[in-house]
Amino acid sequence: MSIHNWRETRNWSFGFGGVSYRNLLTIYAICGQQRIEIALQRFNAGGRVPVTIKSDQEHGDCTVTYTSPGSWRERKLDDIGPHGGLWKDRAKETIASLEPTFGRLRPLIINFDTIKAWVQICEREHDICQHQGDDFSIPKIRLIDVKNMCVKEFSGQARPPFATLSYVWGTRPFLRLTTDILPDFLQVGSLRKNNLPLTISDAIIVCENLGIDYIWVDSFCILQDDEFDKIQIIDKMDSIYRESVLTIVAATGTDAHSGIPGVRPNTRFLEQRVLSVRGVQLVDSVDHNQFRMQTRFQEPEWISSTPWARRAWTFQEALVSRRALFFTPEQVYWSCREGLLSEDTTEHFGLKKDEYERRIRLDDEFSPLEYKNIAITFSTRRLTFEADIGRAYLGTQNYLDKKWGGHRFSWGLPHGAFGSFLMWEWGFMTDRRKREGTHPMRLTDGSIAHVPFPSWSWMGWTEGQQLIDFFGDEPDAHSPSFFVFDSSNTLLVVEDGAHWMSKPKSLVDLLTTDRDPTDANIEFETEVKENDIPPELHANLSLRQSALIFYTETVKVKYDLSSGFKPKGSLDTPSNLKMISQTYPFSIKIGSKFYEIVETNRNDANDNKQLEEIELVAVFSGQMTKPRKLRGQYRLYCWPVFRQGGLRVRASYMATVIFLKLWNILPQRNWEMVTMI
Repeated sequence: MSIHNWRETRNWSFGFGGVSYRNLLTIYAICGQQRIEIALQRFNAGGRVPVTIKSDQEHGDCTVTYTSPGSWRERKLDDIGPHGGLWKDRAKETIASLEPTFGRLRPLIINFDTIKAWVQICEREHDICQHQGDDFSIPKIRLIDVKNMCVKEFSGQARPPFATLSYVWGTRPFLRLTTDILPDFLQVGSLRKNNLPLTISDAIIVCENLGIDYIWVDSFCILQDDEFDKIQIIDKMDSIYRESVLTIVAATGTDAHSGIPGVRPNTRFLEQRVLSVRGVQLVDSVDHNQFRMQTRFQEPEWISSTPWARRAWTFQEALVSRRALFFTPEQVYWSCREGLLSEDTTEHFGLKKDEYERRIRLDDEFSPLEYKNIAITFSTRRLTFEADIGRAYLGTQNYLDKKWGGHRFSWGLPHGAFGSFLMWEWGFMTDRRKREGTHPMRLTDGSIAHVPFPSWSWMGWTEGQQLIDFFGDEPDAHSPSFFVFDSSNTLLVVEDGAHWMSKPKSLVDLLTTDRDPTDANIEFETEVKENDIPPELHANLSLRQSALIFYTETVKVKYDLSSGFKPKGSLDTPSNLKMISQTYPFSIKIGSKFYEIVETNRNDANDNKQLEEIELVAVFSGQMTKPRKLRGQYRLYCWPVFRQGGLRVRASYMATVIFLKLWNILPQRNWEMVTMI
C-alpha cells in the first residue's frame, strides 16, 4: 500500500499538455496472480493518517508509505523510529498528513450545476482556452435551435454561440438531414415531431441544462445528399469545432441510438463507497484510469478504450476543440487546454504561470513528436467507408497548419519534415493494400476533383494495425527536392525542414560522390519544371493532386520469383532484411511477400532461378547511430516501384533499406525525374 503526495492527470490533447494535480492514496492488492489498484482521494475534513515520507530534495521526488503496525498516533521527535533510533535523527523521515480535499461522491444523475461551474472557471481564468482564431466564413451554416427544436440557417458570420457534438454514427440507420426534408426541419418544433436518435436528443438536453441555445450536429446540419454542401462544411470542420463554446463527446455509444450516460435515470450504476481511517474519510475513484501516468502526446487511458476513441472521424473533433465534455460510461470529464476535471474530483487545476512551462507546451511551434503521435494514434482508428480518411483527417491537418503558422501538408505529411516523415512504415506482418476509392477535393476554381490516394503517403494504405513508426530521424540526413501541386494545380517545391532545426541536405550530393560531375553525358537536375512532368498529369488534372515529383537515382534489379514468402509472425523475417547484410542477396517486399534481390552478373548462380525485374527509387539517406561498429555509415531508403507509363506506384508499403555502399555497386544506376502517385 502506498500514498502518493500527488499524481498528474492529463487532459485529452496532443501538444497543449494541460495537466491537473491530485493528491491520492493508492492501494495495491494481490489477488491470486492479479494485481488490483484502488485509487482513493481525501473526502471531507478529518484527522491524520500516520505515514513516513522519504524525500529526494535534489530531484523533488518523494515516497510516502504507512508507518509500521501499531504506530497509529502522532510521533514526537524523541520517540523511537520503526527501525531504531530517534525520529529527530532521521532527517529524511517525518510524519505527513493528507493534503486538502479533492475527492467527492458522484451522483448517478449528472449535477449540471457542477459542469456550469467548470465552464465559468475556464471562461474566467484560462486565457489559452478563449477563442482566438479568425471567424470562419461559410455562406450558410445550420444549427439546431435547442429552445425551438428546429434547424436554423445563418448567413455569413452572423451566428450565435453554439456547442458541437462528437459521437459515433454506427451502422444502424437514423434520421439525417437531406435536401427534401430540410424545409420541414426549418419549422419550429419540427424536431419534437421526429424520432431523434437518442444521443442527439440527450445532447440537446445537455445544452438546455447548461444554458446553451444552439448546437451543431453534423448529421442534422450538413445536407447528406449534397456533395458540394458536404465539402464546403468539411473544409471548415476544424474552425466549427474550435469556435464552439464546448464540444459534447458521447464517448460511450456504439451508434447514434446509444444515448449519453447520466442524462436520464438508470443509465449510470456505479456507486462509490466512503472509507474512514482514523477520522480521515476517503472516497474511491469512479475511474482510476484518470490517474495513470502518461506521456505528452499520448491518448489518456480514461478515454482510449471507449467506442468513440476507435473512430477516425471523432479524432479531429476533440483535437481542435478548446473545451470538451467527455461523457464516459460512469462519469463526465472536463478537458480544456489547462487541464482535466471529473465529477468524482473537486475543482482544481493548479495552473502553471511560469513562462518556461508555458513555452514548452508547444502551443504554436512545429513539433515532429506531436505530429508523429497524432498520426500514429489516428492510424489506429476505424472508418466505415475507407475512402473517408482524407475527410476525417482534414480538420486535424488544417488545425496543425494554423497552429504552426501556415505549415503546409500534403496527404497528411508535414512539409516541415517531409523527407523524414516519408519514411513511415507499418508492421510488416500486416496484409496491407492500397486504399480504394477517391478523395473529393475542392480546387481554387470552385470545381471538385476526385483524387486517387497516393501510394507514397501512409493515408493511401489500409487494413492491418497502426503505423509502427516514422524512421528517417538519422543525423546528416539527405533527401531530394520534392515537388507537389497545390489546389490551383500549380507546381511548388516542398520547403523540407524550413520549420525544423533538422534541414536535410541534397541527396544528389551523396549519391554522386563517386561520379565525375563534369561528365557531359550525365545531368544531375534537381529542380522540376512544368514542362518536365509526364503527359499523364497534363491529361488528368485530378491526378496532379496525388503526384509527388523529384529527381533521384534509380536502379533496375532482379528478384528471385521462387523466393517469395509471406511472414507468419514477427519472428518470421528474412535474415537479410534491413541493413543486416551489406552484400547480395538482400530482401525487398512486393505486395504482401518478401523476395530476394540477386546479383544478375553471376549467371552460374542464377541459372535455375525465375528472375523478374523491378525498379528501386532512392528516397532518403542518413547516418547510422548504432551498433557502434557501423556508426557513421550511410543507409539508403529506397522504394520498390511499378511503372505505369510515365508514373510510378509503390510496390508495397515497406521501404527497402540498404547500405549506401551496396547501392553504389548496383547496376544500371540512372539519375532521372520520378513521378510517384
